[in-house]
Amino acid sequence: MGKDIPLGKIAGIRLGVDVTVFLAVMYYTVVLATRGFPAWSEGHSTTAYWVAAFCGSMLLYLSLLAHEIGHALVARDEGIGVHSMALNLLGGVTRMESSPTTPGAEFRVSVVGPIASASCGIVLIGLAQLLPDSGLSALAGTVLSWAGGLNLFLAALNMIPASPLDGGKVLSAAIWKATGNQITAHLWSGGAGVAVGASLTYWGFKEFRSPTGRSELAIGALIVGIFIAASALQQLRSTPILRAMEGRLVSQAMAANPPTAPGWTTIDEFLRSAHLEPQHQAYPVISANGEVEGLLTAAAIRAVPPQQWMLLPARELAYPLDRVLVVRPNDSLLTALQKLDGAEVSFALVVAEDGRVVGTLDPTALERIVHEYETARLASV
Repeated sequence: MGKDIPLGKIAGIRLGVDVTVFLAVMYYTVVLATRGFPAWSEGHSTTAYWVAAFCGSMLLYLSLLAHEIGHALVARDEGIGVHSMALNLLGGVTRMESSPTTPGAEFRVSVVGPIASASCGIVLIGLAQLLPDSGLSALAGTVLSWAGGLNLFLAALNMIPASPLDGGKVLSAAIWKATGNQITAHLWSGGAGVAVGASLTYWGFKEFRSPTGRSELAIGALIVGIFIAASALQQLRSTPILRAMEGRLVSQAMAANPPTAPGWTTIDEFLRSAHLEPQHQAYPVISANGEVEGLLTAAAIRAVPPQQWMLLPARELAYPLDRVLVVRPNDSLLTALQKLDGAEVSFALVVAEDGRVVGTLDPTALERIVHEYETARLASV
């Protein structure tokens, strides 16, 4: 989860929260308790305003969580693994194992977030309308209306067709579907993100410099604008990688036919008997009946003092099979490397349909493929 504070799991998916969320909740609580709710719903005690402000702030982040849950559940329905969900200062993020592989999947995974936000907004505003317009019920209605209105605003904001917003991914899915080219879609949505982010940053800067400008709104626009522009630029910079990976399969980048290590042999025996090639940095470990039971890596061997190699069986140093990513030779190389990027073990086993281990895959494949692509491109100029 990185720097996120773990909060448990929802539907089997890890949930974390960045420390900035606590700062944001404190900020919203102070602003709502001292300026917002007293102006929108008069006649209540100071304590009531502070409690209402805290509840409103928490309701906002619970709504943002519903947004991320929507992304995570639909992604899982599309066959995309989900590592975790996390809330942060700007909302939240759902960390998926890989990107959607079809425009339809990208559309569904992306659009469900704004739909969840809009649904939360409609429900909250509807509940507010059911409460009496007097006493503490009026204050509760104000809290619900504020949270509901903000959810509707966030749903609309998120649907702006600019990456990395959900609307940018919806735009990307539409262009991908229309052109049949994911890279073209990638470029257009990234370019839109740079334009929107730069415009928002420029407006925020002008608003902040203006004598009559609203400084809080300007700072918010600057933060969001810089985030959108920076994320979109990063997407554009990844375009050469996408071009290099286009149409590539795992079989084209794997280290084929790696040496196997019998689980009962010692590390020393394996190193002396195996014919190791530089490209082989991971070795399937097999049991007595010939089945793969784990994966031994060169890095793990190097981490053990050589004097222990004569005593340590290969299976004791190997990663168990249930912790190792398994891919097929005909899988998309880009998708496989995306999954590997978030995996516990930095090597994957490449297993054929008949169950044979035919190779291993590691992140250095990305560097090799990009280098080959750039070399071929320059040679053709």
